[in-house]
Amino acid sequence: MKFFAFIMIGLFALQAPINAAGINVEKVVMDHNKKIKKLKKKNNELSGKIEVLEEQQKNSAKRIEELFHLMEYKKSSNVVEETMLRVRENNKKAKKAYTTARSFLVTDQYPQAIKLFTEYLDLYPDSNNAPDAHYWLAKSYLAKEDYQNAKKTFITFQQENPIHHKFANSLLELSIVHAELSEKNQAVTLLQSMIKKFPNHNSSIKARKLLRFIISR
Repeated sequence: MKFFAFIMIGLFALQAPINAAGINVEKVVMDHNKKIKKLKKKNNELSGKIEVLEEQQKNSAKRIEELFHLMEYKKSSNVVEETMLRVRENNKKAKKAYTTARSFLVTDQYPQAIKLFTEYLDLYPDSNNAPDAHYWLAKSYLAKEDYQNAKKTFITFQQENPIHHKFANSLLELSIVHAELSEKNQAVTLLQSMIKKFPNHNSSIKARKLLRFIISR
C-alpha cells in the first residue's frame, strides 16, 4: 500500500512539470503564430506598396518616353521651320537677283546682265529660274557680240534643257552665232534640223529666212 502510494505520488510529481511545460509551449506557439500573421500582413502590405511603386515607375517611364518624343518632335519641327524660313529667304534673294539681271538685259546693259546671270547660276544652280537664267545669259553674250561665249552657253543650255520652252529659240540663235563665226555648214545643218523638228514654231519663219540668206551667200 505504501509502495502504491509512493508510485502515485511519483507520477503526480512527474505530471506536474509536464503540464506546466505544455502550457508554456502552447503560449509560445500562439505568440509565434501571432508574429507570423503580423509578418505576413506586413509582407502583404509591402508587396502591395511594391506593386504600386512598380506601376508608378512604369507610368513615369512612359511619361518620360512621351516627353522625349515630344521634345524630338518639337526639335524636328523647329529644324523644319528654320529650314523653310531659310528657303523662303533664299528664294526671295534668288528672285530679286534674277529680276535685276533681266532688267539689265532688256535695257541693253549687257555686261551687267552677264555678271548677274553668271552669279545667279553660281549661287542658285537648282532654282526654278536657273534654266531661264542660263538661256538669258547666252542671249546676253549674243547681244554683246561675244560669240564664243554665246556659242558655248547656248550649247550647254540645250544639252541640259532639251524640253525647255526656249529650246527652239536657242537653236535659231545658235545658228546665228555659227553664221557670225563663219561656221556656215554648222549654221545650215542646225537650221534645217530646227525647221524639221519644229515646223510650226514661231521661230521657224525666221529660221527659213535665215537659211535662205546663208545658202545664198
